[in-house]
Amino acid sequence: MTDPSDQPELAELLEAVLAQAEEIATLDGARAEAWASDLLALAAEHGTDGAARLTTALAAAATDAAATALAALGGIIDGAPSLTWRGPVPAWVPAIGTSRCEGAWALTIGGAVSVAFRFVDALDERHVITVDLLPGSPETVGEVIVGPGDLLDVLEEDDADIDAEDAGPAQLAARCVAALGATELPRMSAVANGRLLLHRLASLTEETSRAPVFVEDVVPEMPDRDPEDDAYARDVLQRALGPIPAAPSDVVGAVSAFVAPNDLAPFGPAERDALMALEWADWLGAVIGLVRSGVGTAVDGAAMVDFINRCPEVTTSIPKNDRARIEWAFDVVMESWTDLELLADGRLTDLGLRALPAGLHFAWS
Repeated sequence: MTDPSDQPELAELLEAVLAQAEEIATLDGARAEAWASDLLALAAEHGTDGAARLTTALAAAATDAAATALAALGGIIDGAPSLTWRGPVPAWVPAIGTSRCEGAWALTIGGAVSVAFRFVDALDERHVITVDLLPGSPETVGEVIVGPGDLLDVLEEDDADIDAEDAGPAQLAARCVAALGATELPRMSAVANGRLLLHRLASLTEETSRAPVFVEDVVPEMPDRDPEDDAYARDVLQRALGPIPAAPSDVVGAVSAFVAPNDLAPFGPAERDALMALEWADWLGAVIGLVRSGVGTAVDGAAMVDFINRCPEVTTSIPKNDRARIEWAFDVVMESWTDLELLADGRLTDLGLRALPAGLHFAWS
């Protein structure tokens, strides 16, 4: 096997691993395994045998730092090499590789769906892995987050706007594995935590998937705008709502940037996917309906789709098989609306009543 020191990138990774070992020793078991999952993803960038070459190099190092790294890797690699410590053994070592699932839930927040798995290890410590599922055919994976065991305590709160279905772990595990396998451009969290996720789910389902790998994010270009469509949409907006109200120019510009972006580079992957999914007729029907409903209207992705389908000025409607995707797209966009104070506690504000139609009008001018 090739000596990793002959390959500068892998040698640099090995050096970083050994330097981080003292810090890794202070983690709990779940976070140590999450670190190991990310490490394997980085090693995979140096070839399909990158992980094997890295573990071989760690075993050859024969230091306590290398032993710490190999112990963490052993939680998600069957048959990983091991070393004997000369110094203190990290407290999480007895828990590595012992986690079992004690519950799984399908969580619906607005139009977004996530799956949460809660695990407990041999030290009776709990952690939660959440998998965001992105609508489509097939379903794909968004973020994958490893969090503390009390992450799901929010479900017990009276004002929690989360629909939680206590579902069978095997069924949800198979769904997540299938979605991960269909994900062609995985998010960074899915790459970093993907191997840990697959290792955890392997005990729940026989479904298998390749581990997600880093793919360079290529920002798509926005399609050319049609001036006739813009003029028509602007005219319909004015006829439906009357004179366009005044609103702060910075807020109007921020709304407009989502409706008719010139460049997708400033947006994150989820926002780009959402903006590519929404058409001018979607914006028109949703905002007309929302403004007509008035200040204080409760709004989420599902409500926006209902506004589109009920808007008399919009002759098209969202088909049932596209509904989840459009709901999700509006939910993503509306995260910025809260920051802009267009929404407060999920309800339309006076600023939103003025700025949303002004933003659309500006976008189409």
